[in-house]
Amino acid sequence: MDQVPPVTRGRQVRSLPLPHRCNNPRNPACAHCGTVIIPSPAAIMPLEDTPSISVGSWTIESRKRPILDTPALSQWESEHLPGLGALPEMIFGGNYVRIRCDLDESKHWDIEFNALDALREVPTEDSGVRVSCASDWLRSKHRRCDGAPPQIAKQYDWTYTTRYRGTVTGCPLVADTTAELPLAMLAKPDPILFFDDMVLYEDELGDNGASMYSCKVRVMPERLLLLARFFLRVDDVLLRVQDTRLYVEFAQNRVVREWKRYEADYNEVFKRHRGGVPPHRDLRALLRDSNWVVDHLPIVERTCETIQL
Repeated sequence: MDQVPPVTRGRQVRSLPLPHRCNNPRNPACAHCGTVIIPSPAAIMPLEDTPSISVGSWTIESRKRPILDTPALSQWESEHLPGLGALPEMIFGGNYVRIRCDLDESKHWDIEFNALDALREVPTEDSGVRVSCASDWLRSKHRRCDGAPPQIAKQYDWTYTTRYRGTVTGCPLVADTTAELPLAMLAKPDPILFFDDMVLYEDELGDNGASMYSCKVRVMPERLLLLARFFLRVDDVLLRVQDTRLYVEFAQNRVVREWKRYEADYNEVFKRHRGGVPPHRDLRALLRDSNWVVDHLPIVERTCETIQL
């Protein structure tokens, strides 16, 4: 791929931003700031938003559609996820974020984040997590068939915890324990060319908390950052966040993927911060905010991978 020539100013050498373009006329760039307009300013039926932008050899696209209806849920349960036992209450099965690199006509690499592949990585065995009213929860999971003794319904991870880090097509990323996200580069006040965020699936765990997988991406002239987050709150029991961050430097065709797991006992976090929250703030409301929670949980696991395309 042709590289953008460097610009020399004294001793400082830097690369010019790669050219970019909007790919979907329904999501044009703002005439004032250049950011792709999301959601589309034009009404579309059936409801669907598919913005896309290309920067150099990279293309970033996303799609948003409504939650799966009952027939689609039944099909997913029987054909795509038969071992899961039960599906989350809300699945946005048509949503995705896709990042693609076309190095030449024969060499491509992409990574996609979607609900189906995320749910395929939910364990099909009991998670071991119990709600605070465990006996009531267990009774709700019993079933009786034609006078037979009650049995526990099919075992599965009812918290829908997934270690999903994206679906890669092409060369796999390679583990690199020394790699770090370039925080200094990400802290630059670069203009945002493209930003989108979406939920892939969500469940309220029978009014005992929340389980949600979401994804957001922002594209700047020289780089992008994607955050895919699984957030779990089991009231009075557990708080868990699993973050996947994907960083791409466009001119270098370098990808860094970092995954972190944060976890702590719900009541321990509540007790630790009960006296430190201002009077006008509700601590239990803060515990429903994944951004607040992740800042107050310890990191219990981290991996990092890279690839040079």
